[in-house]
Amino acid sequence: MSLRSISICSRLAAVAAVGLLFCESHAAADEGEVHPDAFVWQSGGQLRTASWDHDTGEIIDSAARVFSAEFGEDPEFPFSSDEPGFGSNLVGTTLSINVLSGLSRWTGSEFASFAGAAISGEYGGSSGSSASGGSFSFLVTEGLDLHPNFTISGDAGNDPIAGIYLLAMQASASGFNSSDTFWVVFNLGSDEADHDAAIDWVQGNLVPAPGAVALLVLAGATRGRRRR
Repeated sequence: MSLRSISICSRLAAVAAVGLLFCESHAAADEGEVHPDAFVWQSGGQLRTASWDHDTGEIIDSAARVFSAEFGEDPEFPFSSDEPGFGSNLVGTTLSINVLSGLSRWTGSEFASFAGAAISGEYGGSSGSSASGGSFSFLVTEGLDLHPNFTISGDAGNDPIAGIYLLAMQASASGFNSSDTFWVVFNLGSDEADHDAAIDWVQGNLVPAPGAVALLVLAGATRGRRRR
């Protein structure tokens, strides 16, 4: 299947009683590395998260709950990031991304609670922080590709120290059950090998083993992508 195909495919997880078809597409290795954004969809009235490539509009992992980002990709804003972005096929729905209180930092072997920094996510004047919770919201429109601003701050107004940080979030919307917790592993000036190890730890220790997932057709859901 072409990377530009309208249909979005994912791994066939099970033949579920729901009777929907889920496909998953995989970009070929020689197409280059994909930096996945978060995609919010629903099944059975519950919001779910997937990873997707906003450049091609294709779902990478239909059940993804771990995402990654780098602070300081723009040197003028060393403590900010506009990743991960968010997409959705729930056109007309106002989605809230709830930032859960509590921040953890990578020790080299696990994540441990850390009170010396806070990460906030902001869009459209609303925000949530790992220090106090809260949320930011947006209306899902056709081809949504929203990139909120995430910022890390140090304790007592100091610059944050380099490291790998774990932020927990949830998606919610009126008329739907909230999503399971999903996580973003932020890197602030640490080695990429350490960043990858931290992502693997979250995937292996915080995300439950996948069960039978209903198969869903998301054909055309991300056509007409648009970036803020």
